[in-house]
Amino acid sequence: MQNSRYSSTGSRVTALILINVIIFFFQSSTKDVFVPYTIPDLGSNQLPYATYWFGLTPYLVVTKYCVWQFFTYMFLHGDFMHIFFNMYALLLFGIPVEQLWGPKKFLFYYFFTGIGAGITIFVMNILLGGIGHYIPTIGASGAVFGLLLAFGMLFPDTELLVFFFIPMRAKYLVVLYGGLELYMQISSGGQSSVSHLGHLGGLAFGLIYFFVSRRRGIEFKAKKIKAVLQTELSKRKENMTDHSSDQDLILLRILQKLETGGASSITDDEYQYIKRMDIFMDHNDELCIDPDFNVDDDYCRKCDNYQACLMRRIRKHL
Repeated sequence: MQNSRYSSTGSRVTALILINVIIFFFQSSTKDVFVPYTIPDLGSNQLPYATYWFGLTPYLVVTKYCVWQFFTYMFLHGDFMHIFFNMYALLLFGIPVEQLWGPKKFLFYYFFTGIGAGITIFVMNILLGGIGHYIPTIGASGAVFGLLLAFGMLFPDTELLVFFFIPMRAKYLVVLYGGLELYMQISSGGQSSVSHLGHLGGLAFGLIYFFVSRRRGIEFKAKKIKAVLQTELSKRKENMTDHSSDQDLILLRILQKLETGGASSITDDEYQYIKRMDIFMDHNDELCIDPDFNVDDDYCRKCDNYQACLMRRIRKHL
């Protein structure tokens, strides 16, 4: 994972970790500042200031139009262990991906999967209803699971230590974690303190990214190849010169006489001319496919092998 064509050494990963740590200290300093929060049918409650305004709460997005929460929730964490494991995973999977992709593509993917995970949480909680509609979600886990998928796609055979001692290839690790998250989401009925929906959303949006980018990549390559071929063909057309000469015209006239009147229709001088030309011609019957040769075709007339094709036709009548 050192062989990168980019000079980046993980600067965006480092910046993201630093920003998350700074915001975590801000959270810690305001943990005793609460905002009243009333949940219908459950009565009055309160939330920490940072979580209320910047965590992702579907109810607040709908009622107070806090659409920025789809972005800001990724930078909040519940406690030290929460931020530690997320930042460790960001460091582990993020640096190789950034080194391969470069900083711009890496950041786009990171926020695409992170915001995508937030959209998944929002939509599913709206559709399913229940208490999850009112519960805030915080953490970078959605984007981190997106990076896990990217790492598995880009470095599928790299061995990682699961739980720090079980070796497993990255592609199998993605399948394992995806299966576990799906199982825990179903078995918990969506009532877990861990946002399994967010994790699954990060994986899902990662898959969408790879599917779309690879499809666009195939289409782009096809268009590029087509453009190159068209350019090459245009150059060849421009470089072609009409090779029609007195020799071509003589041979063409002889061929026409042979095709209409047979070998007896040509004169002795024309026969001797054919023999002289035949001495200088390379008897290569694989110059082109015979049915493709057309004496009146512009491409044939501009071909370097035009005389040879004429001679080959002529020889068939003698």
